[in-house]
Amino acid sequence: MKKSYLILSVLLLFFGCKDEVKKVVPKSEPVTIFPTVTNPRNIKYGSLFDEENPTWISTANYNFNYIGKLKDSISLGIEAFSIAEFPQNRKKGTKIEKRQRPNAEYYIEWDKKNRYSFMKEQKVEIQISSKKINNFYTALLRNRTKDTIAIGFGDRIPLILEAKNKLGKWKPIQERFVYMCGNGVGTIILPPKEIAITLVPIFKGNYKTQLRLSMGNNKSNAFLGNISYRQFESKFDENGNYREEYKNEMKMRGNNDL
Repeated sequence: MKKSYLILSVLLLFFGCKDEVKKVVPKSEPVTIFPTVTNPRNIKYGSLFDEENPTWISTANYNFNYIGKLKDSISLGIEAFSIAEFPQNRKKGTKIEKRQRPNAEYYIEWDKKNRYSFMKEQKVEIQISSKKINNFYTALLRNRTKDTIAIGFGDRIPLILEAKNKLGKWKPIQERFVYMCGNGVGTIILPPKEIAITLVPIFKGNYKTQLRLSMGNNKSNAFLGNISYRQFESKFDENGNYREEYKNEMKMRGNNDL
């Protein structure tokens, strides 16, 4: 009798522990498999940012290089991605518009009412591939919600690059691009489960650290890279004037316009 009671106690303890383990294991979200991004014509993408290798905090300039359905293979094409407002003197829905503006469905003109939540308020998956395309990495953004969301303005995605400083804290090394005038700047939308692809610059500095893309609460996977440590700092002082160190740097480069 004692032996049966002992076996029963062990079984209850075993299955009880199993149930407890199941409760504490968090449910993981599905991860999008990164598509094969190709550049078949060996397009040479120039620098899309202020400088190809900045030494101070720079302005982010993430453009749409693809937007649409998730596919196994995506070609970035030879033409610059454009979804800006179609000229008013052209008729919409024509063959010319579809050829010159194939992504018009993702663009909401600035004077149209819309109630789309912005991506920083929603769950957006951001993945960065380790595969290089010239001097860039590719980044994929996927709408994980059941709703269509706003993902950009004009032709830009408001992402910034962050890096870990020597204290191990994430700090921005880019500032958001801001349009001087908001009029005429439309909204880019991303339907559920669809994706956008942009290019992330590869810097060449003497400080090796972890980097990631950030937009609100949405963060990408971290990856290793090199930056200049001064990319955490602005070239302007608290009064909005150029720092003396920056002026001296420009003089050494032969720029005497400051």
